[in-house]
Amino acid sequence: MSKAQIIILVLACCGVLGSGVMLIKTLHEYKVAESEYEDLNKFTNASAVSGIVPITPEAETEVEVVELARNYNREDFPDVDVDYQGLLEINPKTVGWLYVGAVGISYPIVQGEDNEYYLHHTFEEKENSSGAIFMDWEVKPDLTSWNTFIYGHNMKNMSMFGSLKRFIREDGLYESDPYIYVYIPGYIYRYKIFSYYLDPTDSKMYWTCDNFKEYRAYKRDALNKSVHECNTPISEDNNMVTLVTCSGSGSAKQRFFLHGEFVDRYVYE
Repeated sequence: MSKAQIIILVLACCGVLGSGVMLIKTLHEYKVAESEYEDLNKFTNASAVSGIVPITPEAETEVEVVELARNYNREDFPDVDVDYQGLLEINPKTVGWLYVGAVGISYPIVQGEDNEYYLHHTFEEKENSSGAIFMDWEVKPDLTSWNTFIYGHNMKNMSMFGSLKRFIREDGLYESDPYIYVYIPGYIYRYKIFSYYLDPTDSKMYWTCDNFKEYRAYKRDALNKSVHECNTPISEDNNMVTLVTCSGSGSAKQRFFLHGEFVDRYVYE
């Protein structure tokens, strides 16, 4: 074997070893993150809602000015209660809880001072490539923005937002449960999914609209892009929530967008 061949072989072995080390590191971080979020489940499904911020008549009046549809029937919403106080003690940047029953998503939502930190830190603020489920730093945490963006990693083990791809892969999944629920102190917001699709990494669908004309155009674009006929009547004036994650790798890398329009909300007395 020539000297050049030996060098090439050594470099190849180093590459394989390096890849193996990275794989082990990634799997370890997956396990750590998975364990952390399993522990956080104790803050939901409590027998009674604790830590709820009381709703004063003044606060309720301020919210009702926008005439959001109110549903008084708690049974129309998932049997999930959230201990916000417990979550806030772990991370004061907690803003709510996300629940998408069709794909088994049930995670706390945080909001950072930018959209970078929680790409690389868990809910407990531990450095980890698994990241956290986080709300865009520029939207209002009370869900009054026209479009509330929520981000999460597309994990290979189907955790975080890894299970969102099931909407594309599994026929009939959307019809089984087409709703997104966002829990914030005092309220449960329900959104009905009306569009989901893959788009380039520089997609214009990251765009935050400046006025109603732009917002209505955005919603029409979202409908036209959908890979599934959701048959969901929408009102261009209602606000919405958008879940975003990555898809693919290298030159095939894309973004997966899933849009839900506000339907109604439950208000805790």
